[in-house]
Amino acid sequence: MKIKSFYITAFLVSGTIFTSCTDYEVKDPNFMPPDVVLNEDPKYNEIIEGLPEPGKMQAYKPSLIGKPYRPITVNYSNEFKPVSRWTPADTRVVAYMADYEPQVLTEEDYKAITNKYGSLTTGVKFEATGRFHVAKGVDGRWWIVDPEGYPRYERSVTSVRYGKSERNRAAWMERFGSDENWLATSQAELASIGFHGTGAFCTDTYEKIQAHNTAHPDAPMTLAPSFGFLSKFKSTNGYEYPGGKSENLLGLVLNEEAWMTFCKNYVEEALAPYKGDPNVLGFFSDNEINFSTQGSNILDQFLAIADVNDLARKTADAFMEEKGADKVTTALNTEFAGRLAEIYYKGVREAIDAFDPGMMYLGTRLHGTPKYMKNVVEACGKYCDIVSINYYSRWSPELDTYVKDWDTWAGKPFLVTEFYTKGVEDSDLNNGSGAGFSVPRQEDRAYAYQHFTLGLLEAKNCVGWHWFKYQDDDGSDNGGKPANKGVYDNYYKMYPYLAKFMQEVNYNVYNLVDFFDN
Repeated sequence: MKIKSFYITAFLVSGTIFTSCTDYEVKDPNFMPPDVVLNEDPKYNEIIEGLPEPGKMQAYKPSLIGKPYRPITVNYSNEFKPVSRWTPADTRVVAYMADYEPQVLTEEDYKAITNKYGSLTTGVKFEATGRFHVAKGVDGRWWIVDPEGYPRYERSVTSVRYGKSERNRAAWMERFGSDENWLATSQAELASIGFHGTGAFCTDTYEKIQAHNTAHPDAPMTLAPSFGFLSKFKSTNGYEYPGGKSENLLGLVLNEEAWMTFCKNYVEEALAPYKGDPNVLGFFSDNEINFSTQGSNILDQFLAIADVNDLARKTADAFMEEKGADKVTTALNTEFAGRLAEIYYKGVREAIDAFDPGMMYLGTRLHGTPKYMKNVVEACGKYCDIVSINYYSRWSPELDTYVKDWDTWAGKPFLVTEFYTKGVEDSDLNNGSGAGFSVPRQEDRAYAYQHFTLGLLEAKNCVGWHWFKYQDDDGSDNGGKPANKGVYDNYYKMYPYLAKFMQEVNYNVYNLVDFFDN
């Protein structure tokens, strides 16, 4: 068995050399990420020193194309720390993909083929409208098209905002000292590993990002502001929860005329700062709406409301009578949820079309059960430009089932708006919360990133991803259960191994698309 060896070097990000982060330990104190970009054809019998030993060559699955690769094994768990049971999983990384060699090896190479948005400038060009929009190529692949008309594969991070802990604030002051320096530095560093924008939950930062973009028009950070339309509708109109339970919040849209009026007024208020802004990718009207959960159907919830005159209860009763049914089935629940989704998304769509027709509507970040509900996804696709998916609880994208179904159901592309893993053995955080899988170490987070994103790149209806999130939790986050989610630690240092593996995929997204499509 041949062993492939290579020198380990630090990598340079915006003039700063990143070394191992100080908030976790590694077995070797001199450990640095290996340069996993290979400059020669990969040989099937090679082992790459510094990476786990791969298994035998096989077709990747789940997949519709089955490209050959040699899997490494990564352990993951849905348990919080301490983890009592790990699940070993076949994991795909770039270095062990057969018949593929990265073409973009350096930041200079990357900048030569992309513009300020990280869009590809050396291939096909679409209509330039001055705003972001979506288009489907002649080969059937969907793209986000940037304001200049170039195809952009979306790669951004969520939650670009101040940390709450004392050590975080001290580190921010020491490293940045001003909002202007913070965002300019973050933009440059993130762009240097192939991230070019921000996603949801940039609380109190959106205006600062816009100021950065005005000051640095050649180095923008795109925005995707997120809102809470449903909760604002409740408070504005003085409604109570249907049946007195917050899980029934969606039932308020059954006040349909009031919902349509509210959406019109709230869009004009909340989106006013973003109207006409070419750096705004789009917006989210809500987060993870409860169209149903794994343990509770929304139709059952409404039927269980004691007050028979409650609008949600009356609507559920009428639906069951219409269907001639006396028992809730999965199909009936999905249809009912789809009717609610139709009202919800229609209200927001008509409001944004009237106020700023050039702005993309990115939906509500479907999660859990709702992303698998046909009628809900259909309604989302009917009224949204992109179906946003918070994609957890799966080690690999479901390419041969639901990912394919989303294309059929929605007729629109999808964007993964949350995913991450957390390292529980080499982080100083208690990692007692969060939907992302636990993995042992930072190296495993890096491998998981490549594995999941390579799967997404196979899907012609996927237009990108948002990593959750910019920086680790800390302090009182998540009820005092902070987790290792970030590209950055709480001292505003990138995790070097994770960043290097992110960079390799992010730099090569366009030639990887060609590889998978051809």
